[in-house]
Amino acid sequence: MEAKIGSCFLGRTLELTNGNIVVGVTLDVGPRIIKLQKTDGENIMFEDVGDNVSKDVSEVYGEGKKWHIYGGHRIWLSPESLATYYPDNAPVVSELKPDGAMFTPPAWTERGVQPVLELTFTPDGALEVKMRVKNISSAPQTLIVWALTVMKCGGTLTLPLSTEDTGYLANRNIVLWHYTDINDPRLTIANDRIILTGSTEAEKPLKIGTYLDNIRAYYRYGDTLFTKECTALPGAYPDFTSNFETYTSDLIHECETLSPAVTVAPGEEIVHIEKWRLE
Repeated sequence: MEAKIGSCFLGRTLELTNGNIVVGVTLDVGPRIIKLQKTDGENIMFEDVGDNVSKDVSEVYGEGKKWHIYGGHRIWLSPESLATYYPDNAPVVSELKPDGAMFTPPAWTERGVQPVLELTFTPDGALEVKMRVKNISSAPQTLIVWALTVMKCGGTLTLPLSTEDTGYLANRNIVLWHYTDINDPRLTIANDRIILTGSTEAEKPLKIGTYLDNIRAYYRYGDTLFTKECTALPGAYPDFTSNFETYTSDLIHECETLSPAVTVAPGEEIVHIEKWRLE
């Protein structure tokens, strides 16, 4: 692995590569994995240079507090509410490891948690993305880790669905948000897959979710194929039992996984792991 200090529109980054995958993580805000590309490819992460996606969170976090999407991959907590939009606008502490790095922002004191992002290049050439959220409050909390990868719009996401013969029992669920038009031409629901093709000309957003024991989602953008893998753990999932969700607008395309709800004792943590590949 090689590491160096880089830069982006948000300031400093820590850039890591295993010779095939290049990732850049913000150090002055976030953290966000703001760069993801092959060594000979282009960055597929969305970068909100124009600050087009932000939210006033003064009601929850105090006068003048504002959340910014920034772009790239981030750690969140589900279910979604105004409190989900934590204004993570402060510098991040990074720590290099032989095969990756760890990124620790200031604690989210109002939420009573400490998030940590840990990246590890694996021997099979992939990138393990580990998201840890520690309960730093004085009481147990039920936490759901929500992993959002915000990519450039204009690619195609494909999610294979279960084809298992489950007899009398259901083998697939399709979850829709109120603004989703089931007849939207960007969306194809086939017997064995969901396909969502982004468009920078789209007039409204679209979001769809589902549950899979073993998630393997593919996002094709230009000459890059991004694969996100995640294995479901036992437990209750949010959004009518969704552990995978994808959202697109005229600006972005999100590839999201979620952990089950876990009651976390003070001083303990919940861990959610994805594996990424680039081809």
